[in-house]
Amino acid sequence: MKPLAPTFTDRLLASVAPTFAQRRYHARLSLNLMGQYAGAKSNRAALKTWRTNPGSADADTLGDLPTLRARSRDLGRNNPIATGARSTSKSNIVGTGLRVRSKLNAKLLGLSEEAAEVWERNAETLFDLWAQSKTADITLTQNFYELQGLVFNTVFESGDTFVLRRTPKRKTIVPLALNVIEADRVATPQEKMGDYYIRDGVRIDEDGAPVGYYILNDHPGDSPTYAQYGYKEVAAFGAKSGEQMVLHVFERLRPGLNRGIPQLAPVIEILKQLDRYSEAELMKAVVSSFFTVFLKTEGDDGLASATQGAFPGMGANEITMGPGTIVDIGTGEDIQTAQPANTSNFDPFFTSVVRQIGVALQIPFELLMLHFTASYSASRAALEMAAQFFRDRRTWLVRAFCAPVYEWFMADAINAGLIVAPGFFNDPIRRAAWLGSQWIGPARIILDPLKEWKAEAEAVSLGARTIEAVIIERGGDDFEQTTKQRIREHKARAAGKLEPEILAPEGTAPPPPTDENGGEKGGSGNKPKPAHNEDDE
Repeated sequence: MKPLAPTFTDRLLASVAPTFAQRRYHARLSLNLMGQYAGAKSNRAALKTWRTNPGSADADTLGDLPTLRARSRDLGRNNPIATGARSTSKSNIVGTGLRVRSKLNAKLLGLSEEAAEVWERNAETLFDLWAQSKTADITLTQNFYELQGLVFNTVFESGDTFVLRRTPKRKTIVPLALNVIEADRVATPQEKMGDYYIRDGVRIDEDGAPVGYYILNDHPGDSPTYAQYGYKEVAAFGAKSGEQMVLHVFERLRPGLNRGIPQLAPVIEILKQLDRYSEAELMKAVVSSFFTVFLKTEGDDGLASATQGAFPGMGANEITMGPGTIVDIGTGEDIQTAQPANTSNFDPFFTSVVRQIGVALQIPFELLMLHFTASYSASRAALEMAAQFFRDRRTWLVRAFCAPVYEWFMADAINAGLIVAPGFFNDPIRRAAWLGSQWIGPARIILDPLKEWKAEAEAVSLGARTIEAVIIERGGDDFEQTTKQRIREHKARAAGKLEPEILAPEGTAPPPPTDENGGEKGGSGNKPKPAHNEDDE
């Protein structure tokens, strides 16, 4: 499309009133570029009252975050579906903790396979010893594997969290401890409000990269008795070393977004409404089960004093119903009850709404409600979709939290002389090669073990899958460790004559057991037993 050329009138107005001429020209330009999407029209009945504001990522988000966090946490405490969604996600993404397996690029580093394997096992052992100790937590409360679950839960409910690189309070393998900061403690100081480069406690540079964080000394929601007011600015990177000092763990959904959004944000309203609906249905069922007798008396002496206002918090004129309760009413009084509407379709409606919640949270209904009543194919399809989501989220957690912490550990271990890694600090390529790793999470859910393991065996035999991938995904174990354990088990069983010393190839029969002379049991010495021949009869 050719650009809209200014008219003679535009040029004339530009010479006497340039601002007005520019507005007039842009108005004509916008009319000329009007699109044809029905969803953008404002003259349709369904869209007339739909008013939106095309704000930036921060403008659309930051002002709502305190309320979103508070409501998300309340649902996590009191709403069964929200609690279940968080617990199910954590169990399948983090489990008891993601464990690292070092995977060096031996060729790039110029190492032999044997030397690389020795280095990998040494690094894994040292890291696991540090990760299992509670000195990895600055509060001395959780080890690194437990901190993974804490970080995941915090991001799920609050949208983001911050992890500071600290020096441990006690002697440990390497001088590294992690300090997990809740999202509320990172905020903009009052005297810096209005600073363009500070976005809800995150100081950014002209390119939008973080350079520092303003952290409250205490949680803003803490009791005034214990609160220690004031801020501390923590640099994102070390001034001399250039090493990253703070991890901001969140998922950026839009360019320019500087704070995370709670996972429950899109379904907060629908979860609360469904919670109220369920509570009303439950109360209706409870009240309907009561059998209450009302006594009508002529005088004032009756049972009213025993039932009216008899419980703490009840008003003088309040009457409670209950199983087998007898309530006294006065002369001229009568009983009027409101008949609730028939809600026999509660379960289908509830299920339909929960399915929408599952779509928003990327958790299939069957897994969200732990309700597997469909066919095997349908249930397996649901689990496969969930496994894909869990795998994506696990990869995100590794990249945002686990891998950077592993890098911190390696740097401190090298400085402490526990690990030798030439070129780690001055060559980015060799640094990346030394940091090669794989993180193993919890095993996938299996509905029909026999059927699914047969499918995996067929995939391995065709070359479409590796044994290592099957062991990691289906068993949640490490290939090397599993193989070594299998070798030890085979040797022990072979020594006990429980299986042959040499395993037969797949699809073939194992060799027959032998006697003390090396011959087949049932035969005579080393002489094989002659085969049966019909011509001998």
